[in-house]
Amino acid sequence: MTELTLKDVAEILVAVRMKLIKVIGIIAVVWALSYVFVADHVIEKVENDLLPEGAKLITQAPLELLMLKIKISLIFGFLAALPYIVYLSYKTLKERTELLKNVEISKSKAVLYAIIAMLLFFMGVAYGYIVMLPLFLKFLYSIAQSQGVLALYSIAEFINFVVLMLAVFGVTFEMPLIMHFLVKNGIVDLSTFKYYRRHFYVVFFVIGAVITPPDVFTQLMVALPMILFFEISLAVVSVTT
Repeated sequence: MTELTLKDVAEILVAVRMKLIKVIGIIAVVWALSYVFVADHVIEKVENDLLPEGAKLITQAPLELLMLKIKISLIFGFLAALPYIVYLSYKTLKERTELLKNVEISKSKAVLYAIIAMLLFFMGVAYGYIVMLPLFLKFLYSIAQSQGVLALYSIAEFINFVVLMLAVFGVTFEMPLIMHFLVKNGIVDLSTFKYYRRHFYVVFFVIGAVITPPDVFTQLMVALPMILFFEISLAVVSVTT
């Protein structure tokens, strides 16, 4: 595999410096619109859907809610700019380095990849929002309740936890597409994924242990979908490549 040298990095930065303005512009516009029209509704929606009955949200600092709204808006801005960022990254790597010399993506195929990526990501977010997070949060609340502790959650930490979990599941559901792309274009061999299968399993369980409560059931609810999608990805790649 061709390595990315410092010279390549310098050429990449020169090539994209003018286009960074467009990226920043997209992020800034969507950020402003999201801050005004979306952020409050997101916070309210998450509170109504996921906050366990009996728990309360509080602010621990005067600027906490303001900073939370800014963060939420920036996430929407970044997501809006992400397709363009991916396009610029692919184009620059293709033209300035040999890393993607064997990768050829037509416009129709790029659109197909984008559609599939969005569908998989939203499926992951839906799984996390509808299935996983209610279980996680009720479990955490039950621990506090069993100890006779009043559950007062910082609104920023609560929303940040929700966003982190949704991001993890969204990316997990992208695994079949990512592995297909890597193997199909000769960037990574299928045998490499198979050889390191058990290593991936360990990583998945570590992720589950880090981002969930110290409970085997909830850790499995995170790790098992990752393992399942890894195996599905192997099967899909074996058939399609």
